[in-house]
Amino acid sequence: MNTYLSQPNPVTARWESEDHLRDPKFQLDAFRYRTSRLLQSVAARLQKHTKTLGSFGAWNRCLNHLLTLAESHIESVILAKFIEAVQNCPDASSQAALKLLCDLYALDRIWKDIGTYRNVDYVAPNKAKAINKFTQYLSFQVRNIAGEFIDAFDLPPYVLRAPIAMQSEAYSQYTQLVGF
Repeated sequence: MNTYLSQPNPVTARWESEDHLRDPKFQLDAFRYRTSRLLQSVAARLQKHTKTLGSFGAWNRCLNHLLTLAESHIESVILAKFIEAVQNCPDASSQAALKLLCDLYALDRIWKDIGTYRNVDYVAPNKAKAINKFTQYLSFQVRNIAGEFIDAFDLPPYVLRAPIAMQSEAYSQYTQLVGF
């Protein structure tokens, strides 16, 4: 934890290039920084509340914070394994597609918690805007290769015909029919 919290903040540097946003080191460092901050703050809260509520009461008081910490840790593990899988993929075309998904996952999760990163000035305002715009761009790029993923995962036709998999108009009609 102290390793990430004591290092100079590499993200607030005004790097906003696509290469930097797609850099696995930047992505993993951001995930681990968030987890380290959450661990530090939940430890302080547990220590504070244990004095007045006891261990069990303190645990219950901090439960939402602990769940957020657990989710953050799992997301860091997922990203690390995803990055490893991308790097070890032998097929160049598949590797590019997986890299696209990995970058989208990482930047979407960072954007989801942009307030956390901004509150501690881990991500500068311009970088936050760049993350949001690039996440939208990556989403569009994934759309272009979605058919390849469907084929690769051999999804059965009934899944593809589900209203959620169809165009928005069909989904809209379905939701109206069921009363939404």
